[in-house]
Amino acid sequence: MSQRALATLIETTQPTLITLEKHSRGRLQTLDRVLVALGTGAYLAPTGSAKAFYVHAGNSATSETWTTPKELLEPLYSVFGVFDLDPCSPTSNGRTTFVKARAYFTEADDGLSLPWFGTVYMNPPYGRSIHNWTAKAKAEVRQGNAKVVVGLLAARPDTRHWHRDIVGSASVLFLKGRLKFGNAEQVAPFPSCLVLWGATDDLLTKLQAALPEAWLSR
Repeated sequence: MSQRALATLIETTQPTLITLEKHSRGRLQTLDRVLVALGTGAYLAPTGSAKAFYVHAGNSATSETWTTPKELLEPLYSVFGVFDLDPCSPTSNGRTTFVKARAYFTEADDGLSLPWFGTVYMNPPYGRSIHNWTAKAKAEVRQGNAKVVVGLLAARPDTRHWHRDIVGSASVLFLKGRLKFGNAEQVAPFPSCLVLWGATDDLLTKLQAALPEAWLSR
């Protein structure tokens, strides 16, 4: 959205938005209208404190703070063992992400442009590119490159990519409660789920046994 369009939408002037964006000066009422129009929200935090998940980690493809909780990975290892590929890893060795995989694609590798293989664990960025990752996961399994793709996603069944790439194409395991990613102090502001492309009934049964509090939708 352009500054001019946003200014018209919230009934203010473009110079007012420029001052707000570039110089962090303006009226709280104007800031509130901007946040509402953009579908986001503000939060209060002490100066110098760690930013909330949804300010930094949830939108970063390569941040080492945006990592899957160990508490979730351990049950997955009991079912899958070591994954063959992590296609959206912040590091090339998985040392800081705790994901055990035989191969890692980083942002420099561009996992969206490379073929996937074997059993894949995908914890993609939750920004605007998410639809590219769900489309890639679906395509790699359908083309026979990847055997299974396990994706950790926000449980947002109202989104376009959910209906295009998940409904009728994957099984979903809805996780109980909210996850705390990486070293974030707050839990994520949305529920999470595991989306599985290419999973067999036997595999889903084992996964549900490993995560008994999760709810499976086939």
